[in-house]
Amino acid sequence: MESVRQSNRLIAVLVAMAAFLAASMGHSAAADYATLPDGSKVNLSQTCPVCGMPVGGELAGAVTYAHRDGRLVGFAGVAAAVFKDGTAVGFEGARCLFIYNTLPKRFDINVENISRRFVTDFKTGKFIDANNAYLVLGSTVKGPMGYDLIPFATKEAADKFGEEYAGKRVVQLGTVVPKDVERKTEEPN
Repeated sequence: MESVRQSNRLIAVLVAMAAFLAASMGHSAAADYATLPDGSKVNLSQTCPVCGMPVGGELAGAVTYAHRDGRLVGFAGVAAAVFKDGTAVGFEGARCLFIYNTLPKRFDINVENISRRFVTDFKTGKFIDANNAYLVLGSTVKGPMGYDLIPFATKEAADKFGEEYAGKRVVQLGTVVPKDVERKTEEPN
């Protein structure tokens, strides 16, 4: 009987810890939504309008890191665009947000109607303003669909990551061009 009570207590502690971690990342365990810094919500179960993948991946999480043989090999961080009417559109990652932003005719949108853009900071796992983010192009760390842009809140963090993971260059929203986000078989120069 005592072992059953201990098991129940352990389960209760684990559930409480999971709820706390989910809430601290802006993700509600009760629903598959992430809360953006402006209070908007992104549905992590919706489909990315650019690539067709679930915004929050298979786990409906706002951020995931993948390791293989003790090495970091993958990063999936949700990105979002919030329109002036309050509609929030989620993306599988920063690359998809920037494709959406740089090729608006393909998605029948007017980028002037987007009031805010957010990406997930690699270092903290928290949403940051995409206009101020530094993105590493061409690193050995891949997104769910391969080549991706890895976002950081500071240039110093982006530069350090780029050095450690063979990043090709660091860009910001205003400097991303279509060739930076095209699907590549080789990394960008």
